[in-house]
This record gives sequence, C-alpha cells and structure tokens, in this order.
Amino acid sequence: MNASQKERLLTLTERLLAKKRDDWCAIRRVWRPLIDQGDLESRVCFAVLILWYINAPEPVNDRAREYLQEAAKAGHADAMYWIAKRGHAIGQEADELLIRAAELGSRGAQRDLGALYSTGDWTGPKDPARGFYWYRLAAERGHSDAQYNLGFMYILGEGTEADVDEGLQWIHRAAMQGDWSARRLLADLYRNGYYGVPRRIGEAERWEHLQSVVELKQRGKSRRIQLDELRESD
Repeated sequence: MNASQKERLLTLTERLLAKKRDDWCAIRRVWRPLIDQGDLESRVCFAVLILWYINAPEPVNDRAREYLQEAAKAGHADAMYWIAKRGHAIGQEADELLIRAAELGSRGAQRDLGALYSTGDWTGPKDPARGFYWYRLAAERGHSDAQYNLGFMYILGEGTEADVDEGLQWIHRAAMQGDWSARRLLADLYRNGYYGVPRRIGEAERWEHLQSVVELKQRGKSRRIQLDELRESD
C-alpha cells in the first residue's frame, strides 16, 4: 500500500465512522482487498482501527491483535510502535520495542523517543541530547508535534545550543501543518517577547486568529473521529 492509497482509505474510513461509529463491517470492507493480498501496512492500519477506534466483536479483536503481532515479527516498524504505545507490551519490553521501531523508521516512535529521552519518563535514561536527536529525525520527516518540540528545544537550549531563529523556523513548520500547540506558542512568543523573540504584535494576532479558526472547526467536528495518529505514525 502506497501513501496515496493509505490516505484515500483513511479519509474514507473517517467518513464512514462519522456516519456510524462502530460499523466495523463497513470498515473491514474498505480495507479487506489489500488485507487479503497480505499487505502488512493495511493489516496494521485495520488492526489499529479495530482495537482502538471501533467497538468490534472479540474474535475480530483477536484477529486484529494477530495482524499486529505478525507484522511486528516481519519487521514492520509501525506494528512495533503500536504494540509498544498501546499497552500490548509494558515496561522495559515496551521501551525496547519502541527503540526498535524508531530505528526501523517509525515517525511516531521517533517522536515518542524524543519525548522519553527529554523527560526521563521511562525505563531508559534522561538524555536531552538524545531526545533532540530523535525529535529531529521525526521533524525532518514532517511529524508536526516533533517539529514543535524540536523548535522549543532550540529556543530553550535543551539538548542543543540555543538558536532562537532555528527554533522559530521549526515551530512555524508545525504551525503551518495545523499544530495547535505550535500556533499557541507562536502567538505567546510574538506577543510577549519571551526567550529573546522580538515582539511582533501583528504576527501574534495572526497566529491567534488562525488558532481560533482551528478551535471553531474542531468544535464542529467534535463528533468526528480523526485518524491523524495513523497518518503521522509511519
């Protein structure tokens, strides 16, 4: 399954879920052609949908778990990531699986490792420089939350030398992708001049306006399931 096929199927799935939340049969019909071809990416996506977005019968849940485990054993990075992230592995086992997923290229795992190394909130060490490294890998591949966190680390000088201009560039990238936290931070930075950022009221108002537009749209979509986690994990 290529990227355009994945986006088309995720968009169709969002529309189906907006109409009827737990119609797992309709979701299975969408993904089944590729699943039956043995496509690992489609099996992982379907498994995540069944296990964490839809209420499905237990035999269907069991098959979804099998899809994840089979894909992980075959070296699928995102299958490892979801197993580690959602509690199918715990403690050191989960953390080691997350590292393996990140090394194999899962953007979601790379972003999460950035957070774990930066905070020390895991079985591994606290190492902001390593956190910076993993955030950067995910950020360079377009992960918006990683871009936001990388930019803030540049501004704070955590894990790297402080570089306000570089930090603003990364936060801008995240904000342009619609990241709510990045837009809020830009508004605060430009309005108050924090961390040596020049005060620019016009820029602050622009980001405040864009933030408010997003909030209004999200209220209108409050009942609609968004599958952005699946989009940013790979």
